Amino acid sequence: MNASKRLGRAVFYLLVIGLVLFSIGPIIWMLLSSLRPKVEFFAIPPTFLPKRWTLENYFSVFRETEFVRFLMNSIWISIGAIVISTVVGVSAAYSLTRFQYRGRKLFSVFSLFAYMLPSILLVIPLYLIAVQLKLTDKLSGLVLAYVALCLPYCIWVLCSFFETLPIELEESAFIDGCGRVRALFHVALPMLIPGIIAVIVFTFTYVWNEYLFALVFINSDAKRTFPVGLESFVTSFDVYWEYILSGSIIVSIPAVVIFLVTQRSLIKGYGAGAIKG
Repeated sequence: MNASKRLGRAVFYLLVIGLVLFSIGPIIWMLLSSLRPKVEFFAIPPTFLPKRWTLENYFSVFRETEFVRFLMNSIWISIGAIVISTVVGVSAAYSLTRFQYRGRKLFSVFSLFAYMLPSILLVIPLYLIAVQLKLTDKLSGLVLAYVALCLPYCIWVLCSFFETLPIELEESAFIDGCGRVRALFHVALPMLIPGIIAVIVFTFTYVWNEYLFALVFINSDAKRTFPVGLESFVTSFDVYWEYILSGSIIVSIPAVVIFLVTQRSLIKGYGAGAIKG
């Protein structure tokens, strides 16, 4: 290996390391800051590692704030959006890929187009619909809004995955006496697990971190989700950094765990349709 190749490889590795540090640096700083006492937050000169390690910030955010309520609201909303988006997405994708009817292709294109729209364009129309249905300031209304946002992507991913499944397997099940629904549950769905996991993870991460719709649709403090609830730690008189830092670390744990557990299925799910047998 000549000197130019070694230099190019060294530059490449340095760029990769720099990008990684740029990405995870704020997260590491947030984690370390959450483990230091509040008096060290504004110490001059600042220190990278805490002088005194403590978990008091984590105990305080549970004991002295409504963080648990915010967290439970986010959990229930995420579960509701995941269940509805997955069930409707599987049903719609199966219909679009297994039946022939007028408007099928138009609906598929419309689903992809709807996913491409920025969510900020949909917040006012969906809010007006929620007002007409009397679903404002209700967790159920927020769930339906998230379903409307996530469902087009779910249908698109699941359609791509259904197209990779050999239809001959379902036809064999029909010959053996299975009905359409039974063939779906016993033949297609077991092979669709990676796609379903990809849809679940996408819906969870979107709903778990979403701020704009939660701010617009929910008015009462008791029904806030944690992205909006964290904002309550910033007041006109003080910024409770200990609550913000520890709360942010806590709510990031579920997403990290889910990605670590499902990463293989995610690769299969997001790669569906790239190679068709």
